[in-house]
Amino acid sequence: MKPYTRMLVVLACMIATALILQGAFDTSDHEKSERSVRGYRGANGPSVEERVAAAAPGGAWSSEITHSCRGVVRVTYAAPGGTFAFDYDLPGHVVHPANVAAERILGAIGESARPAPGR
Repeated sequence: MKPYTRMLVVLACMIATALILQGAFDTSDHEKSERSVRGYRGANGPSVEERVAAAAPGGAWSSEITHSCRGVVRVTYAAPGGTFAFDYDLPGHVVHPANVAAERILGAIGESARPAPGR
């Protein structure tokens, strides 16, 4: 086998390995982000999933990596009654609103997380 042939085989194997690993990391990012956004809740209040389903029933969840280097995944709930988009910061484990509807949901969660007056 010629040296160039070996180098091409090694290069092809390295590229295949990188693609397989990146695919596995992307799948993990999608799953973790969607699970974190859907389960996000205030103190003893309903989760994001429960709130958006009540506001706009019959929707479907999806996710897309918007900034792979920064680790930001856009998680979206799309229903006939509205679309709720959230940005999940993977390194910081923080949920941010990505549209006005999501801002209202997160604002309501923030309100429910506050202690009642006099406590």
